[in-house]
Amino acid sequence: MKTTRDESNGLGWALVTPAVGVLLLMTIFPALYLLWASFRRFNLMMPENAAFVGLENYRNVVTNADIRHSMLVTILFVVAAVGIELVLGLLLALMLAPKSRSNAAAATLLILPMAVTPVVSALVWRELFNPNYGWVNYYLRKIGIMQEPIAWLSNPQTAWFTLISLDVWQWTPFVALILMAGLQGIPPEPREAAAVDGAEGWRLFWDVTFPLLRPFVAIAVLLRTLEAFKTFGTIRVLTGGGPGISTEIINLTIYRTALQDFSVGAAASLGIAFLVFLSILVPQKLRILARNSDLVEA
Repeated sequence: MKTTRDESNGLGWALVTPAVGVLLLMTIFPALYLLWASFRRFNLMMPENAAFVGLENYRNVVTNADIRHSMLVTILFVVAAVGIELVLGLLLALMLAPKSRSNAAAATLLILPMAVTPVVSALVWRELFNPNYGWVNYYLRKIGIMQEPIAWLSNPQTAWFTLISLDVWQWTPFVALILMAGLQGIPPEPREAAAVDGAEGWRLFWDVTFPLLRPFVAIAVLLRTLEAFKTFGTIRVLTGGGPGISTEIINLTIYRTALQDFSVGAAASLGIAFLVFLSILVPQKLRILARNSDLVEA
């Protein structure tokens, strides 16, 4: 019996080993390679001259004004987009939480924006906001809101509006569906007891419903924050970081450093520093959003 069990374990390891090997090659090796490159002045055009420079690349991440600007732009984009999506998603969730056929149909339709790939969404948005033949300018002029067409992507303020509106359109349904599931899972007894005590309207929601919904809010905000920090394709297609560098997020900076300037060492150090930043930010954000819940330890 023992021999049979040992043979079974050996067969299991033999079957798993190729998959584990591929996983290690696709994750561990690239990570170690980037870490190695981050300590060198490594240019793809001259890979043989990859001189060791210690912490020089990381020092440049902290002192370079353009990198600091890109990081600030990234944080502003994430805060604005996720904040708007949370508010709109909560309003949609409150409307769709009561179970009915119409709400079920509406919740199904909410999935459609998420089904469109980000690059395709950006291409569609670019045509909608085209100053010459875009639908946005056409209908705004038709109803009398403006007299002359707006070059939406040529001005920093309107370019920001275009980017955030695209992100909000595509990802508000994601937040709404998570919060809707949370609202539908809240037992009615606490609200009924609070209603008996005289709580109603906004007070009932804020004091009873929202504390019970907090874990779902934390999950929605956390997932959206991580995804927003990873944004690249939509901004690359829609504005390319412009006008100027007004929408140059950190991922675009990493892309340009690695694949346009061919400075792999500088790009690797910037990417690792960004990863460390997220590793510090995410647990702190989860602790704040989900305090007094089962998502974090007391």
